[in-house]
Amino acid sequence: MRKTTCRARGGLRKSRQRLAGPPRKTTVQAKETSMTFTFGKLALAATLGLAAIGAQAETWPARPVRIIVPYNAGTPPDISSRIIAQKLTVKLGQTFYVDNKPGASGSLAAGDLDRYPADGYTAMTLLTPVVVGPALLSSFKKDFARDYAPVGQYDWTYSVLVVSPSLPVHDVKGLIELLRAKPDTYSFPSGGYGTPAHLAGELFKQRYGVTATHVPYNQFTAGLADLVAGRVNFMFLTSTVATAQVQGGKVKALAIASRDSRLPGLPDVPTMEEQGFKGFDVRNWDGFVMRKETPKDAVAGFTRALNQILADPETRKALADAGADPVANTTAEQFGALIASEQARLTDLVRQTAIKID
Repeated sequence: MRKTTCRARGGLRKSRQRLAGPPRKTTVQAKETSMTFTFGKLALAATLGLAAIGAQAETWPARPVRIIVPYNAGTPPDISSRIIAQKLTVKLGQTFYVDNKPGASGSLAAGDLDRYPADGYTAMTLLTPVVVGPALLSSFKKDFARDYAPVGQYDWTYSVLVVSPSLPVHDVKGLIELLRAKPDTYSFPSGGYGTPAHLAGELFKQRYGVTATHVPYNQFTAGLADLVAGRVNFMFLTSTVATAQVQGGKVKALAIASRDSRLPGLPDVPTMEEQGFKGFDVRNWDGFVMRKETPKDAVAGFTRALNQILADPETRKALADAGADPVANTTAEQFGALIASEQARLTDLVRQTAIKID
C-alpha cells in the first residue's frame, strides 16, 4: 500500500514539472540574455546608420537642386549661374535649375533660401553687392560670413569703365578732366543702390575728386540703354556685359578697372594701371552658399562637383566667353574667408560714401 502511494506521489511531481515547463533561469542568466539582445539591437542600428550615411554621400543629389539667383534673368550673375547649373546637370545626372528672386539688395533671395529645408537641395548664388546689402538696408539683418555655409567661388568678373559713344573722351585721364571741368554736369547709371556699377562709380568719385550724379534704375539694362543713347554719360560695366557691348560698338571702353592684365575678350582695352591709375580694385565675384545647417556631406559633394566642372575646358570657355574669369580648385574655407574680407571691405566703402537705401 505504501509503495503504491509513493509511486503515485512521484508521478504527480513529474506531471507538475511537465506542466510548469523548463526550469526557470537565474537572475544572472536573464540579465545576460537581455544584454545580448540589447547589444544585438545596437549593432544592427549602428550598421543601418552607417549604411544610411554612406547612401546619402553616394546618392547626393538624389533629386533636382534649386539655385536662387538674387538678380533678374539676363544679368551677369544669372548668366554665369545658368552656365554652372547646366554643367552640373550634365555632370551629376540631376537637374540644377535657376530661380530668380531679385530685389531689396538680395534680401528677398536670402529670405527665400531661409524658408527652404537645409537638406542640400537649395543653394543661392552669392556675389559682391549682396554681401554689402545689410549695410545698405536696415531691415536686411544678415551676416553672410556667419549665417551661411560656403560651397565655393566659381568666377571673378571685372569692371570695365565705358562711356557713351557721344562723349568726347578716349581715356581715363580725359574723363577725369571733363568731370572736373564741369562739376555736377555728368551722370552715371546703375541697376540700383549698392550694385557693382553704383559702388564702382562712388569709389571713382571719391578716389579722383570728381563729381557726378548717380542715376539708379530698376534694371541695369535700362541704364545701359540710356548710356548708349547718351542720356547718361559713363558707367562701370561688369566684364560679362561689357565685352559684347564694346565689341558691338554700342559703348566706348576706356579701361579695365580692376585687373592687372587685359581681358581676353577686350585685348585692345588697357587697364587703369597701364594709364597710371593704380589700386582701383572693384572686381566682383560669384559663388554658392547653402543654409548653415545643411549636412556637411551635401555641401562637400557640391564643392567637389563644382571643382570638377570648373576643371573642364568647356566650362571655362563658356564662362570666359561670357566675360568671367573662372576659378580653379575652390574650397569652402577659401570662399568663406573671401566672403568675410569682402563684407568688411565693402561695408567700410558704404560708410565712407554714405550710401543708404533707407
